[in-house]
Amino acid sequence: MNVKDTRGEILDQLNRLLTRSHDAEKGYQEAAENVKDTELKSLFLTQARQRSEFAMEIDREVRTLGGDPDNGTSLAADLHRAWINVKSTFSSNDDKATVQECQRGDQEALNDYNAVLQETDLMASTRELLLRQKQSIESAHASMSRLALVV
Repeated sequence: MNVKDTRGEILDQLNRLLTRSHDAEKGYQEAAENVKDTELKSLFLTQARQRSEFAMEIDREVRTLGGDPDNGTSLAADLHRAWINVKSTFSSNDDKATVQECQRGDQEALNDYNAVLQETDLMASTRELLLRQKQSIESAHASMSRLALVV
């Protein structure tokens, strides 16, 4: 295992998760705007708020470690959100397509969290923060997986 342990590498990895949190927040907001079902809309807005909280927590962690937090979203996420708009416009089942995209986005986030947790030598407090966030994302992913079957 190639463990990243320099301060700069750790800050880069945390900023990667920070960007992913911003991406997820914006993606869930976009999803809430695209669905017709009020319960789904509420669920997506709750997830957006949660990801905003995750971003604030990671932002604080980056600052605590002496780094400068990234505050934008990634180009890939911007394209992903645009894709949600296009897909939901042409899909015969808008809500299902949107749920599936949220599920896919959560899986990408989990992949990033797993990589950072496995490849980076983090302080215990940082590791606990990321593990807690990852657990919440896993729960959201499981919910999206179940919803995709019934929507």
